[in-house]
Amino acid sequence: MKPSELRGDPREIAARWLEVIAKALPVMKVGDLYLGRAMSESRAVASGLAGSLHVVSAGLGLAARDADAPNYDVTVVRGADSIAPALAKAGHGPADWWRELNALKGTPLPLSRHINEAARTKFLVALPSAYICMLEHDLEGLDASALDRICIFTSRSGAGMLASRLQRCVMRYDERLEGHKRYAGTRSDFPQRAMRHFFEELDGHLLGVESANTAVERAMAQLTQPVVPQRVRKTDKEIIELIRSEWEAHKGSSTRLHRYLRDTALVACEQSRFRGLWRQVKAEIL
Repeated sequence: MKPSELRGDPREIAARWLEVIAKALPVMKVGDLYLGRAMSESRAVASGLAGSLHVVSAGLGLAARDADAPNYDVTVVRGADSIAPALAKAGHGPADWWRELNALKGTPLPLSRHINEAARTKFLVALPSAYICMLEHDLEGLDASALDRICIFTSRSGAGMLASRLQRCVMRYDERLEGHKRYAGTRSDFPQRAMRHFFEELDGHLLGVESANTAVERAMAQLTQPVVPQRVRKTDKEIIELIRSEWEAHKGSSTRLHRYLRDTALVACEQSRFRGLWRQVKAEIL
């Protein structure tokens, strides 16, 4: 079932979605559902810390990387698989979806509960603004004592969505990170790239929240935001042709092909749009 086919209020939509998921056979691990740089950066940090990795999934809730999962497509980010239009028709938003989905699963406020219960664990949370929006009510459930154990990586827009009590947990990375060749990338994977820089370059996971942010500010002060090249707009058909023509040269890698479009062909194509077009080409070729 496609997200566009779901109807009703958030509870009705979530109930129908969970019925679909329950009937689907597990085909892979949760971590293997995600192929882009955001996940590869997260894996690298988790591996370096010998820590666990959980995914905030619009379709599954909070899921451990090694949990079994069906192959599904649903997101709160704009695009072909977005649940947002169905929710908007009912006068609701992503936070309502997250609340109802997890309530029906018997796991209300899963992220804040997980953090609150692990009283001796440090958490690095890397999420784009759309997912910060989805977790709005969940994050409000964090205990005051938990705020000393959590570092949040998101965009400026995402930071602005957080409650005032959570602002000190946001690591103040900005566009100057693009001036570091090793950690430059696309807007969609900015939070995860920032998290990896934090771990690898600053040992930020060993610092208190205030000291960590001081280290981040010093690191940003040493970098210069690069000039963004002017990229041209192209139709879906034109982008599909570009992906198809470069498929072999980039071995079908979605990450490499997206970098080619943005950095070499200088084509404007955001991550969610690209993923849909890439899947179309993949279905034709494979």
